[in-house]
Amino acid sequence: MFCECCCCSSGTLSKTTSSLRHKRRIAEYLLSHVSSCRLPAVKLFLVELLEQVSDQAKAETLLPTIQDLTDKDRAADWEGLFGPQFEEFATITVSALDSSISGLLNDTSGIFWPVFLDTIRFYFQPGKYLSSDCVESLLLLAIGSFNLPREALSKNLQSGLFTCLSLDRQTEICESIITIGAGSTDAVSLHFLSTIVTC
Repeated sequence: MFCECCCCSSGTLSKTTSSLRHKRRIAEYLLSHVSSCRLPAVKLFLVELLEQVSDQAKAETLLPTIQDLTDKDRAADWEGLFGPQFEEFATITVSALDSSISGLLNDTSGIFWPVFLDTIRFYFQPGKYLSSDCVESLLLLAIGSFNLPREALSKNLQSGLFTCLSLDRQTEICESIITIGAGSTDAVSLHFLSTIVTC
């Protein structure tokens, strides 16, 4: 029989809190190696390992990597490092920008919002970014889970992130996507525009 007195209940609560903090520290430790380790196979393994984790600390730890992946020159370096696995790595990494960081995105003095908006603008551009400055048509159908970074971002927006944002932030996202969509006949951008605006 379990005791339900307040002293035992608070003990259970503190154990749960302690366990959550411990798990978060482990996740932060593992993710810190994404930027410090030089082996692409290890980097990919670590982000895959924690792919299903939705946590603010995960996004905070991956923020420098996300910034690299949205800078044309630095993204080219990452693409050279990963080769054909670059898109998979980029997709899993930017998918950390989910509803767990809505508070950080709504913070007008924080650094997350400019990075998030840059990520949207970078990956919602028509075609696929290549280091050779070429544009390659995107396949409309992805095999398996969301393989493209912009599909992962779109999924996160449609899965609650967009509705958690302030009206000003929602407006900025819509304006960015409309600007991208208006300058393009790319069917994927137009599809994402129509689905996100109707969220």
